[in-house]
Amino acid sequence: MRGTLPGTGHGRVAKSRVALALALAALCAVIAFPAVAQAHGPTNPVGSDYLARVSQVPDRLSVTVIDGDQGLWLRAPAGDTVIVLDPRGAPYLRFSPVGVAVNTNSELYYLNQTPVSQTPPPGLTRATPAAWQAVSSDHAYTWHEGRLHAAAALAIAVGRSYVGSFTVPVLVDGAPGAISGGVWHTGAPSLVWFWPIPVLLLCLLAVRRLRDPALDRRSARALALLVLLGIALAAVGRDLHGRPDVAAFSLAELVVTLAFVAWGLRRVAMRRAGFMTSFALAFVALWKGITLLGTLTHGYVLLAVPAFLGRLTAVLCLGGGAGLLLASLRLAEEPDPDSAPDTELDEDLGLAANVG
Repeated sequence: MRGTLPGTGHGRVAKSRVALALALAALCAVIAFPAVAQAHGPTNPVGSDYLARVSQVPDRLSVTVIDGDQGLWLRAPAGDTVIVLDPRGAPYLRFSPVGVAVNTNSELYYLNQTPVSQTPPPGLTRATPAAWQAVSSDHAYTWHEGRLHAAAALAIAVGRSYVGSFTVPVLVDGAPGAISGGVWHTGAPSLVWFWPIPVLLLCLLAVRRLRDPALDRRSARALALLVLLGIALAAVGRDLHGRPDVAAFSLAELVVTLAFVAWGLRRVAMRRAGFMTSFALAFVALWKGITLLGTLTHGYVLLAVPAFLGRLTAVLCLGGGAGLLLASLRLAEEPDPDSAPDTELDEDLGLAANVG
């Protein structure tokens, strides 16, 4: 019988787990972090320092501010013709019985391209004949509206939150009207929100120095429950935040995330959450935490949950995810015999096969 050096096999297993985890992280990063359009600010942000509110809307029109102060959503009655005018007074959008069209001879048409690829041709005025191009067969449309956050460039007096007003002129069946409202500003929240993250990590490092495998496993299970709560709250906050309504893709993403949370709860409840399970939970929690980072750096929280709960969710995901990542690496060094990574994967693959 060929002998083996003590600890050699265990070391290879631990290294293979870490290598597998890094490969999984790289794959998930490609999937989870798609490019975000930044032409007019972040797309679907979770936080903003400025918030626009509509106070006056012509009769029969429905208007909602999008992404704090970035854009407007408008729905018009199917039988009405509504024209949205650009800052020069030229027609920009037309809502009619056949749908929505954009005027390609409007200066705003070129400024709202994502990304801005060309400057408006010289000589465009309010008298330039309109060139309508259909963009939707529906009677609702969302567009970037620079007049909402134009006040952000103005100096704000100390202690003042109201920035100024905005007006977007419209024509409703030929009659002049306007969408108007105000813009408010608030500073970033206190840095105290970041303190629990390093405190939690320092506590985990102290536990790690005790080199108690049983304590490491209990810590990992407690952190797993913490991040599962954070992941669920993050999904609800982001996916149910309508712009102005909840998209089908957001609902599908919510269902997938909650299914992942249910899987994680099952693993923890059965005490079968080993290295691979802990690493997967940590990675998803950190991903969710990064997407919610804007709640900790901006004054207004743009989620379907209260601002306090949104910021608490970001802290849970970031702090708990980083802590669970450390704990998972500890599990790779001193694995729980009942939660070996091969057992975890085999069990879940077998369950999926039985369901299928």
